Amino acid sequence: MALLATLVREESTEHASAIFYTHAQASLVRGVIENAARAVWLLGPDERLIRVQRRLALSVKEVKDSTKLHSRFDSQPARDEQTRLAEVRRLALAAGAPADTLKTFLTAPRYTRIVEEGGAHSELSGQLILTLWSACSSLAHGDINGTFGLLGHEIVSQDDQTALARITGNCSMLRYTTQAGIHLIDQALTLYTRRAVRP
Repeated sequence: MALLATLVREESTEHASAIFYTHAQASLVRGVIENAARAVWLLGPDERLIRVQRRLALSVKEVKDSTKLHSRFDSQPARDEQTRLAEVRRLALAAGAPADTLKTFLTAPRYTRIVEEGGAHSELSGQLILTLWSACSSLAHGDINGTFGLLGHEIVSQDDQTALARITGNCSMLRYTTQAGIHLIDQALTLYTRRAVRP
């Protein structure tokens, strides 16, 4: 609904409108930044083994997450976790991973690091991308600090215990975070085109 509301409606040749929510669009932009940064993080390093390592490390995480999800639904995956992990380890060794540090080689970082390192491969700094992603995350989760720190607010009335506040969206923040997301998508597509060429 937020995405649909965001689309600009041309109501006449001189008038257009769009609906901006306080939190919902920040959740959408967060997804754009996070996924684009992940793509850049995967494709950014010039060294092929590092790119392979990152993808296989994510595969290990995905296998473990899949196992947890199946257990919550009390179901069995088509292939058990150990079989799938053995296949990832075999691929890592075939790619040239050091056998004595294979576990470390296949450890995926947290998303904060992926976002920051992905941002560092772009023309924007990794710290800036992490900051914008974190701001969007705060609003996506409905955090009080993000709501009062990033959005416009006005105290309408208050007593000793309670304040009634009017919250309004932050179009400037939404604009800059969206631009950062678009920049990362462009960077990811450029890297994909470069990496798609056979070595």
